[in-house]
Amino acid sequence: MPMENITNSQRQSRIFVKNLSEELNKKNKIFQLRGLINWEELEKAALAHLKVRQLGRNQKSHRVLLGLTMLQAMGNYSDAAAAEELTENMYWQYFCGYEYIEQDIGVSESCVRRFRQLLGEAGYNEILKELARIGAKVGVFKKKDLQSIIVDTTVQIKNIKHPHDVHLMEKARLEIVKLAKRLDINLNETFAKVFKRDTIKLWKYKEQSKAKKRGKIMKHLKVLLGRLIRIFERRLEENKIVLEGGNLEAYTKIKKIHAQSVLSRSQKEEYKQGANILYSYHAPEVECIGKGKLGKPYEFVNKVGIAVTRRGNFVLCAKSFHNNPYDGHTLAQTVKAVEDLTAEEVRQMFVDLGYRGSNVKEKGKVYSPYTKKKLTKDDEAMMKRSSAIEPVIGHLKQYGRMGRNRLSGIIGDSLNPLISAIGFNLRSIANRLLKLLKPQAAAT
Repeated sequence: MPMENITNSQRQSRIFVKNLSEELNKKNKIFQLRGLINWEELEKAALAHLKVRQLGRNQKSHRVLLGLTMLQAMGNYSDAAAAEELTENMYWQYFCGYEYIEQDIGVSESCVRRFRQLLGEAGYNEILKELARIGAKVGVFKKKDLQSIIVDTTVQIKNIKHPHDVHLMEKARLEIVKLAKRLDINLNETFAKVFKRDTIKLWKYKEQSKAKKRGKIMKHLKVLLGRLIRIFERRLEENKIVLEGGNLEAYTKIKKIHAQSVLSRSQKEEYKQGANILYSYHAPEVECIGKGKLGKPYEFVNKVGIAVTRRGNFVLCAKSFHNNPYDGHTLAQTVKAVEDLTAEEVRQMFVDLGYRGSNVKEKGKVYSPYTKKKLTKDDEAMMKRSSAIEPVIGHLKQYGRMGRNRLSGIIGDSLNPLISAIGFNLRSIANRLLKLLKPQAAAT
């Protein structure tokens, strides 16, 4: 199969074209970063699980896509913007392994997306591991800082519409109509106009504070959705159609939305004991977490455990959790992820009060504000500094991707915080390189 994955020994130099390493500014942070990364080892480790198909289009260079993945995380670019920037930015091309300026690279938005899915959680953890090695080398943190970590949890909001019963019922109505068309079933009536008219009335009555009328309309919409479901079931029996695969999954979601809609508080509590609430049709993994905020009492998210070094604020772990676990029950998994990444034993964990009753069995390792034992001056200073993880989480949300998760599925929930952490660490290393280059510039 013709491939773009050609080793450097197989490449031939160009006679009349200057090499990019001669053209670019050697003090640029991206130029410096390329020389620090052990690309050969990183490619082997990150892509060890990858199986290349022998048919199809020409395979893009793994080295190029690996570099592009890191630069995309560093600048928080979208897939389309990252592919476009690669064709226009010479420093990006040099970082991604090109020795000469290329005009027609051929890396598209879909290439970036597919490569992200192929890398998976294991591949992104290998990138994070390589960045930890570089961070210790350039002095972002010291090796002894790996033995003491600061741990906290946060949430990443999923990119979904607010799960109001009316929106969910309208989505269920649309999906059952699409499902009927795919199976060539005639429903006679889709109730599209009725749903649109009643939805307009709902928001009108909301402004006028007419709660009883709103309740009647919502019950009426639920009745119409139930009628559509029953007609659909009768047509299935008449035509002897058996639902399988994606069709069965879609139908199950539709019935679930109908069952959970327009319930009283007591009915909803009873329903929750037997089944999970579906908050989004396209993202069934979304959970509701009550935060107690005045503006946002509830957030539709998943939980993420973050661990940083005791000094330097270098992110060592960004692990995603589902089913809304208690903070203390995530600590052991977070610490294990840090130890796997750094190959160092974690001796001290500084946490907040949310970790009381944690699942870490070793005594004396967990330090919280209520720790009842004599502390050394160094430990006291670290206890005061444990809140330093909060601005790190703020940066991951503001300048990374954790503010709103736009990646689909459970795998998207796992990859999104890792991409944010890689971008944060790359920016930390780049800033450290600029500080190291300033004294050299002043001396010259």
